[in-house]
Amino acid sequence: MAADQIALTMPADDAFQRVAHLVLGGLATRHDLTVETLDELTLALDAVLGRYGDFEEDVTVRLQIGDDEVRTEVGPFHEASVAADLSQTAGGGLDLHRILAAVCDDVAVAERDGGTWVELTKRVRRAEAETR
Repeated sequence: MAADQIALTMPADDAFQRVAHLVLGGLATRHDLTVETLDELTLALDAVLGRYGDFEEDVTVRLQIGDDEVRTEVGPFHEASVAADLSQTAGGGLDLHRILAAVCDDVAVAERDGGTWVELTKRVRRAEAETR
């Protein structure tokens, strides 16, 4: 199956996160991703947008779904602490690092386009494969 890619630039307002959910859900359905995988991708996206979205006017979500993984890029953020936040845990608390580590296979931070981007990679399971 060929990779599907979409970029969505939207206001960094909580109300617009639902639009990102619809786009993610549509791609997940088209590629037969499991409900569990969709839930984990949604949780990761919400965690990043919830932590950094308030600091930005617009945010871009880029999704690329290939045969065996979903790559999500979210940014650009101009908050200086993104890399530090993602590399530290807050003891026993439920912080961004812990959430993303639980639901993503790889989390990275990249500097480009005048800001910081959070890059999330999730290996995927197909719903069609589970029914066999």
